[in-house]
Amino acid sequence: MRIAITGGPADGKSTVLSALSERGYACVSADDVVREIQASADYLRTVGEVFGPQATAGGSLNRDFVRGQILTDPSLRRALNRITHRAALDALLDRLADASSPAFAEVPLLIETSCQGSFDEVWVCDAGEEERRRRLLERHDGDARSVDLALQVQLPTEVKAAFADRILRTNQPMPAVKLLAIQLASSLAR
Repeated sequence: MRIAITGGPADGKSTVLSALSERGYACVSADDVVREIQASADYLRTVGEVFGPQATAGGSLNRDFVRGQILTDPSLRRALNRITHRAALDALLDRLADASSPAFAEVPLLIETSCQGSFDEVWVCDAGEEERRRRLLERHDGDARSVDLALQVQLPTEVKAAFADRILRTNQPMPAVKLLAIQLASSLAR
C-alpha cells in the first residue's frame, strides 16, 4: 500500500514523514528525489536552456534565482514543472516499489500535478491558516511578502483536503502530531 502525504507549505508533512521513518516504515520525500534530479547534467542543461545561464551558474542549480523567477512568472513555473515532475514521480514510485506495506511518500505538489491516482491513499496535513502563516513567517525571517508568494504557488490546503482519505490536524505539539501519524499507519498494517 502506497500512501501520499501532502498539504500546503508548513503544514507538517516532513514531521509526519519523519515520525513514520523513525518507526521503520518505508518513506521517501519528493523534495529529496527532486534535489537528486536537479543535480544531474541533463536537468541542469535543460533548466539552463529555459531560464538562462544564471540559473545554472557554477555547474549547479541556482535555487534562489529560479525560485524568484517562478514566483513571479507562472509560465516559467509551468516550464519548470514540466521539466521536473514526471521524472520525480517515476523515481519516487521506483523507490517505493519494493517496500513492504504500507510505504509513505511526502509529495507537496501531489494534487497540483494530478498524481494522486498513483497512490492507494492520500493523507493531507493541515496546520490551519494561522499556524501555517506563523511557521512560514518564522522560516522566512518575518518577510510577509515571501510568505504570501509561497502560499500562492500551491493550492490552498483546504482544496487539497477534498482529495484526502485522511486529514491530519497538525496545529498541535509535534509529539502529538507524530503519535497521530504512527497510530494511523499502525491501523493500515492490520
